Amino acid sequence: MVKKILLLAVVMMALGAGAQNAVGDWMIHTSFVGDKVTHIAESENWVYYLAGGNLFRLDKETQENEALSRMNYLSDMGISQIFYNSDKDYLVVVYTNSNIDIILTDGTVVNMPEVKNAVMTQSKTINHVNFAPGVIYVATDFGYIVIDDNKFVVSESHVYNEPLTCVAQVGDVLLVSATDATYYGSAGLYHDQLESFDLAPFDPNCRWYTINDSTYFYLTGWTFLGSMKIDASGNVHFSSPSIIEHKTTQLQETVDGYLLNVPGLKKCYITDEKGHITNEIDTDGEVCSASPDGNGSLWAAGPKGVHMFDDANYYLPNALSFGRPFWMTYNKSKDLLYVSSTATNYFFEDDDPTSVNTYDGVRWRDVTPDNAPASGSFNIQFMPDDPNTYLLSTWKRGLYKVTDNQIATIYNGNNSPMKSLEGAMHPITSIDRNGNVWVVQSFENPEHPAMVLTAAKAKQSTVTTADWTTPNIEGLNSGHTKTASFISTKNSQYDIKIFNDGDYQMPLILWNTNGEIPSRPKPEVFKQLIDQDGQPFTWLNVMCLTEDLNGMIWMGTSEGVISFNPAQAFSDNFRINHIKVPRNDGTGMADYLLSGIQVNDIAVDGANRKWIATHSSGLFLVSADGTKIIKKFNTTNSPLASNTVYRVCCNPNSNSVYVTTPAGLYEYFSDSSPAEPNYSNIYAYPNPVRPDFTGEVTITGMMDNSLVKIADASGNVIRQIKSIGGLATWDCCDSYGERVKTGVYLVLCSPASGGSEGVATKIAIIR
Repeated sequence: MVKKILLLAVVMMALGAGAQNAVGDWMIHTSFVGDKVTHIAESENWVYYLAGGNLFRLDKETQENEALSRMNYLSDMGISQIFYNSDKDYLVVVYTNSNIDIILTDGTVVNMPEVKNAVMTQSKTINHVNFAPGVIYVATDFGYIVIDDNKFVVSESHVYNEPLTCVAQVGDVLLVSATDATYYGSAGLYHDQLESFDLAPFDPNCRWYTINDSTYFYLTGWTFLGSMKIDASGNVHFSSPSIIEHKTTQLQETVDGYLLNVPGLKKCYITDEKGHITNEIDTDGEVCSASPDGNGSLWAAGPKGVHMFDDANYYLPNALSFGRPFWMTYNKSKDLLYVSSTATNYFFEDDDPTSVNTYDGVRWRDVTPDNAPASGSFNIQFMPDDPNTYLLSTWKRGLYKVTDNQIATIYNGNNSPMKSLEGAMHPITSIDRNGNVWVVQSFENPEHPAMVLTAAKAKQSTVTTADWTTPNIEGLNSGHTKTASFISTKNSQYDIKIFNDGDYQMPLILWNTNGEIPSRPKPEVFKQLIDQDGQPFTWLNVMCLTEDLNGMIWMGTSEGVISFNPAQAFSDNFRINHIKVPRNDGTGMADYLLSGIQVNDIAVDGANRKWIATHSSGLFLVSADGTKIIKKFNTTNSPLASNTVYRVCCNPNSNSVYVTTPAGLYEYFSDSSPAEPNYSNIYAYPNPVRPDFTGEVTITGMMDNSLVKIADASGNVIRQIKSIGGLATWDCCDSYGERVKTGVYLVLCSPASGGSEGVATKIAIIR
C-alpha cells in the first residue's frame, strides 16, 4: 500500500497543473476607476477601499490586492457605501438594493438581507450607518433599524414612512435626522413614531459622528464640533461651533484622535481625541484612512491605487481601468481580449472617454493610446495581417489607426473623404478579407457615404484624400445611426459586404465585390425578408450582424434572430431561416427562436454554436443551427446581476465566453473549445483530482468531435464520451454511474473521421 501511494504521488507530481476554472464556472471582472474612490477604511488586517461601486482590499501583511465580489466573498453587487466599526473591527457593506454584508475581523461575511427583503411600497434605500456599543443604527428611506452586533440580528425596526438621513447615539441620547427636521430622545426607549421624539436644533439632513458621551461631530455642508449637556431637570442642551467651512466625508477614528476627509478642499484634517484640529494634510484628491490600532500612519487611495500616504509604492488591483466596459474583440494571434469603452449609441446617450484594456487570462492591462479621444469610440477591428494594428472608430474625431498601442494615423476630413455633420463623424468600418478598409458614413456624408482605403494604402503612415476610392452604392443614405452593423464575409466563398444603419426600420444592404473595389457595385436592398415558409420578416432595429464558421449570417433584431446565406441574397428566390425551436411535447409544434426578444449581439464558439446576448432575457447558448436552446443564463440562475447583456465574445483559443452588462464584464467557462489539428496539446484539469473535488474534469486540446475513452491502468475502458469542439468533461464516474477509485486513468482519443487511437493524457484520482 505504501508503494502504491508513493507511486501515485510521483505520477501526481508529473501530471500536476496550475489551478484552472472548471466548465460551468463564472468569473466577474471588476473595474477599478481610481478617480471614483469614495471610501477607504483601514482595519486590523486589511485596507478596504470602494471605487465606482466596487470593493477592493489590500492584505497589509502579504500585499495581496484583491477585488471582492459575489463570486468570492460578497452576497451581492452594486455597493453604495461602506462603514467601519473600529471598536469591533468589522466592515458594513451597503448595497444599492438595500442588502447588507458585514465582513468580520477574520474575513467571514455575514449577510443581513432583512431591509432588502422587506415587503413595502416605501423606498428601502439605506442612507447611513452608525455604531454604538453593541448595536448598529441603519437609517433608511422608511425609518431605521437596529442591529445587535453581538448576534447580528435585527433587534428593532422603526417604520415611520419618512426618509431618515442619520441615526446616532450620543451617551443616552438618540439623535435622528430627517428631511425636514431633526429629533432627539432617550436611547433607552422604543420610539414607535417620530412624534415621540423632541425637536433638536440641527439642520435637516445632517449626520453625526459620536466622539464620547457628550461630544460629537455634526456634519452638514460644513463640519461642526458639537457638545451636549443634560441639566438637573433632565433637559438636553446642544452647542455646535464650526471647525471646517466645508463638507466632511469619511470621518474616522485614529490612534489618538480623528481623521476628517474633505474632498472639496483636497485635504484631510487630523484632530486630537477631543475633536480639535491638530494637523492639515494636502491629499491631492486621494481619500485617507488610519487605524485606531495603528501607529498614526495614513493609507490613501486614488487614481494610482492604494498606498501608505508617505510611500510612493502603489498597489493597483488587477482589474479593468474604466467603469463601463462595452465593446470586445479577441486578438487570436496575440491571445488577448481587447475591451473598450463606447461612444453614445442605442444604449447610452453619453460618451465615455476612450479606454482600451487587454486581458491575457490572468492580468488586465491598460493599453489606452496616449491622446486617445475623449469623445468616445466604437469597436476595435484588427488588420488581418498585422495583429499589432487595429482601427478604432470615434464619434467625433474620425478613424484612428493604432499600432503597438500608440496612435499611428488619424483618418479624418484632412486626409480622407470623411465629413463631419452636427459635430458627428462616426465612421462605421469593416476590414475585408484582403485587408481593404471600408468606411460608411450613412448620415454625415450623403454625397459619397461609402469610401475605401486599399490594403496597401492602409499600411502607409500618411495618406491623402486622393488615396481613397468612393464607390457609389445606392441605398446607403439613411438615418442618424447610433448602432450600425457592417461586416465583410470571411468564411463564405464570396466577398460580400453587409450593412444596416441600425436606425428605425432601416434596410439591410448587401453587395458583392468579388474581391475587387468596383466603382458602382449593384446592391440588394431589403426592407423586409421572406422566410422558409414564405412569411415576411420585418424589424424595427437591426442590432447586430455575425458570420458563423460556415459563412452563414446571423442577424439580431429588436424582434428576434434570423440567419441566411448571403450568397443567395442576389437570387430571385432568396429565403431566410426564421429559426424554429421544436417544443418536443408530442404536438409537433415549434416556436421561433427568441421571438419578440431584442437580440443585442451574437458570437460563435469553436463548435459553431451561437451565444446570444439579449436586452431583457439574459444570455442564451443555442445549437449550431439554432434549433435547440442548450443553456440560458439570467439573474435567477447565474451570477449575472442584470438580464441586459450588451455584447458577447468567444475566445477562439479556449472555452471562455465574455459578456458585458450594465453591471460590468463577466466570463463564463463553457463546455466547448476550439478543436486542435492533432492531440499534441491535450491536457486535463484539475489534475490530480483530490478527495474534496466534486465537479467534472475538463479534457481539452482535442480534435473536433473526438471519441474519448477513459481506461484504467490495465487498459480496460470504463467510459466513453465525445468532445464538443476540442473539449470534453468527465464526471469521474464509470459507465454505470459509479465513482471511480483511486488510481491513474488513461485518456484515449480518436478523431471523429476514424483512425487510430492513442493515450493522449493521464488523470490521477485520489479518494
